[in-house]
Amino acid sequence: MKNFDQALHDLDLTLFEKITSQSTDADKRSLLACQLAVRELTTEYNYLEIGSYLGGSIQPHLLDEKCRRIYSLDKRPAIQPDARGIDYVYRDNSTARMLETLREVSPDLDKIITIDGDSRTLDPAAVEDKIQLCFIDGEHTDAAVLSDFEFCLSVLDNSGAIIFHDAQITYNGIADCVRLLEENATPFHAYALPSIVFVIEIGDFPLHKDHRIMQRLIDNHQSYLFSLQNNDEFRRFANKPPFKLVRNLLAKVRGRNYSE
Repeated sequence: MKNFDQALHDLDLTLFEKITSQSTDADKRSLLACQLAVRELTTEYNYLEIGSYLGGSIQPHLLDEKCRRIYSLDKRPAIQPDARGIDYVYRDNSTARMLETLREVSPDLDKIITIDGDSRTLDPAAVEDKIQLCFIDGEHTDAAVLSDFEFCLSVLDNSGAIIFHDAQITYNGIADCVRLLEENATPFHAYALPSIVFVIEIGDFPLHKDHRIMQRLIDNHQSYLFSLQNNDEFRRFANKPPFKLVRNLLAKVRGRNYSE
């Protein structure tokens, strides 16, 4: 069996095998690539995750000796709103259940600090360590994503990275995050990774220079096409005969259906 360092170097998906995750295989490899890049930029790092549910994305950080502290922030709702217009149900969504599943990954959970709460109301002082890597995968609404991002900024080290999952859903919220950085003249780089991972590097934290990240940026058609195809059901809905007829009429009235 591979040791942890070798498995991480190989972006081995067995690092996620103990706990079922809603991420695609490409998502998991992108997250592992980011973890590798962080390890090469720092001697050790602290990790903050917003929206942990069963702890699937905590697994590789729990096993990582270079990860000194893990903060898991989760509201633990039974039902959660979503930008897709559906309220999603999370059965037995409790911190106790998450910790029980994580013991299957490692019996030593001492470096995990759990916080049941909402970034919109939580005092950043609850996170006592400076964070180098954040992962946002909580409530999938634009307002919540912006709030989670602002919280991450408040606890981030001078330089660090903030990663979003399900970027094809919360893209407007992510756009608001980017706009906030631009308005505040905060140095950053931002990019998408396959399948639906979005990364914002804050300050001097060039994950993108790692060859594993760079390879995914060169082949960024994967994230672009996956995101569009994932949302294609909305285009198919809008093109159903009744809605298509109304759209065509509006286009004619507004003169948007022809070019000069």
